[in-house]
Amino acid sequence: MGIFKSRQERKIERDIEIRKGVASLRRNIRDLSKHEHSYLDKAKRAKKIGDKEQLVFLKRMLKKTAAQKRLRERQLLSIETAVQIKSQAESDSDFVQSMASVAKSIAEVYGATDMVKTQKNFEKALMQAETLQQQMDVFLEMTTEHVMTGEAEGESEVVSDAEIDRMLNEEVTHEETQDVDTEIEKGLKDIQHELDKEQK
Repeated sequence: MGIFKSRQERKIERDIEIRKGVASLRRNIRDLSKHEHSYLDKAKRAKKIGDKEQLVFLKRMLKKTAAQKRLRERQLLSIETAVQIKSQAESDSDFVQSMASVAKSIAEVYGATDMVKTQKNFEKALMQAETLQQQMDVFLEMTTEHVMTGEAEGESEVVSDAEIDRMLNEEVTHEETQDVDTEIEKGLKDIQHELDKEQK
């Protein structure tokens, strides 16, 4: 490919980079969800066996992971919104260019004497559209840089200790309830089995 790329080539390259960035964020969110589940499971085990030191460490890792996941979800939402704005801006730009061509054709057909004014008006509209496009390009570049290099700052503000404790307690309670239900069900089956034996 030559040094000087067409506008269409640059657009295709930008779109590819955006898609790669979105895919990377989604993959990262999936990975963080797996880590979150794994830390939660280990924290439950630590709580059950009374290992306070491991529990504190695992809660800290769970909090950090949950904060990173929430940050990535916000970044994904941000870039998806920016892509939508970009698409709308491109549609507006295409419309203005089409209207400029139509106006020029009409003026040529009718031999309009005010052709210079018409051209100036549409050139002004085109410049505004291009300025909007350039602003969107800068915005997208800044957003992409932030997404690729941003670190999870202020994790304690994103996910509180209380949230982590609640998450862990809900999981342990749910698991204990399931264990009790299983024991009750087993006991009932044993009783029914004994009754069946007595009736025979």
